Amino acid sequence: MLGMFDLRRWTQKLPPPTRSVLETVLAGVGGALAAVMFHRAIQAIYGWIWVPLADGPVWQFALVGFFVFAAVGLAGGFLLGHFAPEAAGSGIPQLKVAYWRDMGKVPFRIVWVKFLAGAISVGGGLSLGREGPTVQLAGGLASVMGGKLGLINFRRRTITACGAAAGLAAAFNAPIAAVTFVLEEIIEDLNSRSIGPILLASFAAVFTLYVLQGNEAAFLIPAMSDFHAWTYLAALPVGAVAALVGVGFQKTTLGWMAHIRRTSRLPLWGRPLIGAMVNWAAACVVFATLGRTGVLGLGYEDLTSCLHGEILLPALVVLLVAKWLATTSAYAWGNCGGIFAPTLFLGAMAGGLCGKCFEAFTLLGADDTRVLTVVGMSACLGAVVRAPITSILIVFEMTHDFALVPPLMMAALVSQGISRAMCKENFYSQALTDSGVEMEQHIEVRSLSDWKKRRVATFANFQPKSVREWTPDAIRRLIESTPYAVYPVVDREGRVEGVVARGELETFINGGEVSGVQEAVCVSPEDALKDIEISLVEAPLNVVLLVTPEKSLLGLFTLHDLLRSQMRETDSGEGA
Repeated sequence: MLGMFDLRRWTQKLPPPTRSVLETVLAGVGGALAAVMFHRAIQAIYGWIWVPLADGPVWQFALVGFFVFAAVGLAGGFLLGHFAPEAAGSGIPQLKVAYWRDMGKVPFRIVWVKFLAGAISVGGGLSLGREGPTVQLAGGLASVMGGKLGLINFRRRTITACGAAAGLAAAFNAPIAAVTFVLEEIIEDLNSRSIGPILLASFAAVFTLYVLQGNEAAFLIPAMSDFHAWTYLAALPVGAVAALVGVGFQKTTLGWMAHIRRTSRLPLWGRPLIGAMVNWAAACVVFATLGRTGVLGLGYEDLTSCLHGEILLPALVVLLVAKWLATTSAYAWGNCGGIFAPTLFLGAMAGGLCGKCFEAFTLLGADDTRVLTVVGMSACLGAVVRAPITSILIVFEMTHDFALVPPLMMAALVSQGISRAMCKENFYSQALTDSGVEMEQHIEVRSLSDWKKRRVATFANFQPKSVREWTPDAIRRLIESTPYAVYPVVDREGRVEGVVARGELETFINGGEVSGVQEAVCVSPEDALKDIEISLVEAPLNVVLLVTPEKSLLGLFTLHDLLRSQMRETDSGEGA
């Protein structure tokens, strides 16, 4: 700590541009070091436990594996449940919330819990990825460093994004894809003013990675320069199949998670054990039938075998189903780990399946099948995270093969179309929505047209005071305790009957004649502002009521709310 405070005093003496560059480089180097240490911890745990078990008999694999998974589930549950529940899952949704809502502030407890729980979970065999946790880990570390350096809120938020990009760049050895992912997913703006620092941090991370372990890719993709022109067209159906796999994975995982959140009576610390046991069962089935360990941990060994065309079609089906089940259960039950690696694995299996079928019934050969396997990886990842540029660049940076770019682009088009048609939001955004976090309330709009696309629920009042009893005493208590000019009128079941002005209520309690309740204009909370502007201006008393399909009152939105939100967003300028 003392060294960091000394560094703060030293950096304060530097000119602002130099200080900013130094802080960004430190975030990049720190993110790379965190990523390397995290990966090596995972490899060490996995190598100590599962490599010897994979060389032994099935009964030993199953018996010892049972106790390993039980210990992993309990250890992860203890760390997450008692120290940092925010460290569960991939960490990318949580980092996005910290970036926008908390101005990039991430407590240090999340950093160390993420490191320990992630290493134990993924290294211990849970079918989860290290890339998402690395993003939260590196971003959180950069945030803590920014706090120690005394950075203002805006700068701390930027350096958190720099750390996130550095972590992903080091995890995949893909600096450009890391930059686009942070811009696409966390900042949601490819034209962000933070692109310069993020690029610098990503470069610093990859340079550090090269110094530490050379130009080593996450997994090797063979060269595929000799493939048939028809492969370009085959990429379309393969992209569609991989996208459907991705959409299905998203819906089952998040649906199961939401069901657990609603119905499970288990404490948070005990839930990861359930997911670990399902993961153990899937791993045992695959090891007993195929002798493979792709369901365990990252699954890079079997993924690499698939990319080299070494896995037969029946085994591809078994691996696809088992990996899907293991990852869905591990994530839904609250373990610590991401979805990047499992999504790439599922996409590769789906692409390999399609490629084998094309190889059997067409003129396409082994190289074509490998291309389609890579296409499946990119399309499945793009469908889940809905970051098409990132999904293309990750594969390209691993292969450095320009010939792959056209089929990846075609598959990305199909993948995005299917994903957007079948899922309202991507995996991370839907996970936040399901947990009750509305990011629209925190993400800055960048233009008036973007503001008009926001849902009316973003700005509405969801705690309206309404008229339920037409008695002088009830009306008097209502207007004396509230300052509002307009009140909804509802029946005993909460269904909307109309709106009434405050002046009418005052006349009523004073014994005067009331002209009556006016008809209300009702809208859905999902309606965009641009769709209700005219209704709001023409509505009685310039108020619209947000209601359920059964006309039960949810909230209200007034013309003054519209004008205030418009002025605020117009004056706020471009978001960071």
